[in-house]
Amino acid sequence: MNSSSLFTKPINFISQCAWIDKAATKNEKVISWIELVSAAVLMLIIISLHVIFLFHAGPLWRDEVCTVNLANMSSITQFWQNLQYDSFPVLWYIILKGWIFLGGGKTDMVLRVLGLAVGLGVLSALWYATRSFGIRLPLISLALFALCPAIFIGDTMRAYGMGTLLILLSLGAIWRAFQNPATWRIVAAWFCVLLSVHCLYHNSFLTFAICSGAAVAGLYRRQLKLTIFPLGIGFLAALSILPYFKIMSQRGEWSIIMNAPVDLPWIIQRFQLAFENSGILFTWIWALLALLVFALLIILLVKPVSNPVRPQKDTAVFILVTLLLGIAAYIIFLKILSYPTQGWYYLPLMAVLVVLMEKVIDLICQRGMAARIIRIIFIIAITILISTDSWTTAHTRRTNVDLLTARLETHADQNDLIVIRPFYYGITFKRYYKGNILWITVPEINDLVATRQDILKSIMTQNDPLEPVRRKIIKTLQNGHRVWLIGSLRFLQPAEMPVILPPAPHSLYGWDEVTYQVAWNQEVSYTLQKYGNKFAVVEIPFKDPVNKLENPSLFVVSAE
Repeated sequence: MNSSSLFTKPINFISQCAWIDKAATKNEKVISWIELVSAAVLMLIIISLHVIFLFHAGPLWRDEVCTVNLANMSSITQFWQNLQYDSFPVLWYIILKGWIFLGGGKTDMVLRVLGLAVGLGVLSALWYATRSFGIRLPLISLALFALCPAIFIGDTMRAYGMGTLLILLSLGAIWRAFQNPATWRIVAAWFCVLLSVHCLYHNSFLTFAICSGAAVAGLYRRQLKLTIFPLGIGFLAALSILPYFKIMSQRGEWSIIMNAPVDLPWIIQRFQLAFENSGILFTWIWALLALLVFALLIILLVKPVSNPVRPQKDTAVFILVTLLLGIAAYIIFLKILSYPTQGWYYLPLMAVLVVLMEKVIDLICQRGMAARIIRIIFIIAITILISTDSWTTAHTRRTNVDLLTARLETHADQNDLIVIRPFYYGITFKRYYKGNILWITVPEINDLVATRQDILKSIMTQNDPLEPVRRKIIKTLQNGHRVWLIGSLRFLQPAEMPVILPPAPHSLYGWDEVTYQVAWNQEVSYTLQKYGNKFAVVEIPFKDPVNKLENPSLFVVSAE
């Protein structure tokens, strides 16, 4: 073997793997190599961030604790009865239960290894979905979705990562089956869809859009089989989720206290949370990209039909219908849910949209180098803009409650009292606190396996729900002991009295949980001010940022 072959063979191999056309001009080959390097750099950055998240996420925060608690339940009956108190169908709990059974639940770090595997799996599924549509390199998908700060919630013990992974597999599998409707491909697509809808409730609405898009594209082709098989897949998936309707009915009995005024401006505002500080900018980028894609689809569809472009028109029909129905169905889902959603709720929708939009952009880029150059510049700009937020998110600790419990275990006395407000911090506290000092939540909720909003609703109907809390605080301070408060402490003015709300829903605020929580906080603060004379904030420094949804302060109050 001569020396030149040592260099030419690897280069030829990489070129083949990168789908670089040997017949392309020199300039086209340069652009192809730049695209390949850009994709490789993006992948390296994204994988590195997922690994960083593994080592910086730290202990589980309350939502993760709830999920692990449900997965650890000893009986199927107990699990099914408590499923209404968390946010997912059964699949993720089964996966998590299996991981724990195999020894993956011994420490938080081992649990987070499962999260890393899911996070990297989402990347693999993204490549699979884009390749299913003939996209050479998923440049836009990597920059605009896989680098999104909210993507790291997929590495937690919540089901959003696995649900996103499965909806991407479903999208790719259905389109591959549409292109080549062999029996095994149809069965594979059905299997992916079945898993998908049993992992996230969101995915049922997206599956409806994807299957409808494929069916309409089949009608456009005038091939009955291509219309029937996606409808059959959607119908079987819909039948499989019927048992969850009872759970939804049970949730409806108490979820009224969590309702939010869901409308389009509200949805857009919540969508911005997926991009942290850059939310407004990236919302505009997504909106403008979507408008460009819709315009390109319309242009492609109104052009005269010819055999060479017929497959492109099939694809355009599928993409247009899926995009329109996907967005509409997801808005309906959020409207039905009426919850104060976070940015990660939009991950499955974003995953489907970005793959479909990239396919349209890729069709344009295939027609000239100018479009490909613009795409590279766009990718570089997006990466620069979002990398800071993604870097910060990857280094963000999920909770600081474990640090507070460690301080209390060493500094609180046996006769002190620990008060936790609001009550849901108690879910994490219960997992990590190893001491034996009396602790209570505001209001007092003893079942902290999950976020028991049903109990909270019942408490909201009581005349004086904080009487037991006030009594314990007063007794502790009058006996010369300290009260440790985890949460917020709002000092009232000398002449100010706390707001005492009547039992819900017989007030101006109806079933508004947030208003009652604020009023209860005032009651606790007033009691501490009235019977305590010394207040101090307990500083617990930590080098990394902490998840803003679970970063409570620690106060100590005494009568001395």
